[in-house]
Amino acid sequence: MVRVALCGLGFMGKTHLGVYSRLKNVEVTSLYDINPEALDIKSLDAGGNIETSGGAIDLSGVKRYTEYSAMLKYGGFDYIDICLPTYFHAEYSIQALDTGYHVFCEKPIALDEKSSEEVLEKVEKTGRLFSVGQCLRFWPAYVESKKLIDSGQYGKVRYAEFARFSSHPDWAWDNWIFDSSRSGQAALDLHIHDVDLILSHFGFPQSVRSSGVVEDDGGISQISTVYFYDNLTAASSGGWICSSSFGFNMRAFYILEGATIELDFSKDPVVSVSPEGKEKYSLGLPDGDGYYYELKDFVAGIEKGRLSGIVTARSAADSVKLCYAEIRSVKEGKEIEI
Repeated sequence: MVRVALCGLGFMGKTHLGVYSRLKNVEVTSLYDINPEALDIKSLDAGGNIETSGGAIDLSGVKRYTEYSAMLKYGGFDYIDICLPTYFHAEYSIQALDTGYHVFCEKPIALDEKSSEEVLEKVEKTGRLFSVGQCLRFWPAYVESKKLIDSGQYGKVRYAEFARFSSHPDWAWDNWIFDSSRSGQAALDLHIHDVDLILSHFGFPQSVRSSGVVEDDGGISQISTVYFYDNLTAASSGGWICSSSFGFNMRAFYILEGATIELDFSKDPVVSVSPEGKEKYSLGLPDGDGYYYELKDFVAGIEKGRLSGIVTARSAADSVKLCYAEIRSVKEGKEIEI
């Protein structure tokens, strides 16, 4: 049985608790949150922009902490799951790694490029197992679409487009998510999902050109980017300036030589494939979401003593790097070479 200490009990922390309640090979032994009231969990209903499995969970016997150092000192777990606000990610990951624990950290790996590299260096130095919650690499709709693309059945990708649109995320503790100095605003917090997916599909582009909605504190709440490659073009757009009644949606669109693949989470089926000269069909998808499969994968890696490598510290740091190239493009009003 793999033992985990969960840090942060907001939307994502409760989402992870819901996953752990369904995994038979993991036990939550410790909880940490700076807010004592957050530790008194009555249900897993979390709010947030993605519908997750709520409900009740038995946490009797689980140790609760409001001091991170005390939890690290007491121990009793194999890895730490960090679901804290972004500006804590690097600091808390490094402390856990230094203390000898494996770490699963929510995305992004860190708030900026320098901190990302510091975490990466610490992972390499300690040899601890480490991964980041770049969940789209595990989300069934994206996974099955990538399998079809990689099979070569419909030829190469000529154009790809990704999008995620959200109402204001008003569930965040202390409204930290709207403070660009603590979250990186939507350009980093939300948009990084599609940035990471683009890197997983195509690697680094030669250059990017971005535009965006810049808020008073300099943070970017909506961003649109074109990514330039030798043999294809990709584009993405994401942010959280939609009206309150909109909610949330994510989409992807691949134009291949022999087919078009569309993902739209507001539709049923979510994934449709339109082959050239043939009838459109839908892709069958396994149950569950990316949160479930990424944590299942990490726990399996702890058991084996090695991770799958689907998301690494390096890949997570690369996603932050590309996000900041896009942010520079917005603020400098020009194309940025990578």
